[in-house]
Amino acid sequence: MSVESNWSRIVRWCKQHAPTTTTRLLPPADPQAVLAAEAATGQTWPGELHEWFALHNGGHPNPPSPWVLPTNQPISVAWAVELHDEMVRSSQDNTDDLGGTDVLMAESAGTRVETYLPAFIPIGEDGAGDYLAVDTRGGDRSGCVILFYKDGGAAFQWDSIEAMLDCTASALEQGTDCAGWVPVVEDGEIRWDYP
Repeated sequence: MSVESNWSRIVRWCKQHAPTTTTRLLPPADPQAVLAAEAATGQTWPGELHEWFALHNGGHPNPPSPWVLPTNQPISVAWAVELHDEMVRSSQDNTDDLGGTDVLMAESAGTRVETYLPAFIPIGEDGAGDYLAVDTRGGDRSGCVILFYKDGGAAFQWDSIEAMLDCTASALEQGTDCAGWVPVVEDGEIRWDYP
């Protein structure tokens, strides 16, 4: 399956079972805004990341964005750039202590690292300081999705955005878990519980 087909599975399920969730999603990002965001981060984005923002542009900030994904809300392309720059800047001392940007950026995508790197492009946030990001470093896992913890450190989550969306869609459709999180619908909205 593709990013688009798995996203469609999620939206279709939400329209039927959690309609409030879908009303909080924003329409696709402008393609020129996505290209400008890519340039602003100084990284080459994988095709799946372009597809991600071609499907939505995050969620309405007020009320809070929908929890379509386990643990995280999708964010807008503009917020992704702002957050990227802020996280790279605030982590620079730590990055330097760990060997420097060049050394850590040379490691393969998906390799655990205890700092926020320029290669991490945020796609979701939990509102408490943890972020989902796409790891654009090279290697076999380039384009994988990582979870960056506010206390420092990035851990591999999924091989790709497509894999993340497939996991999410399957959990919704089958009532099973995705990365340990189980979907629950309450008042037309998805909530993810960690049993």
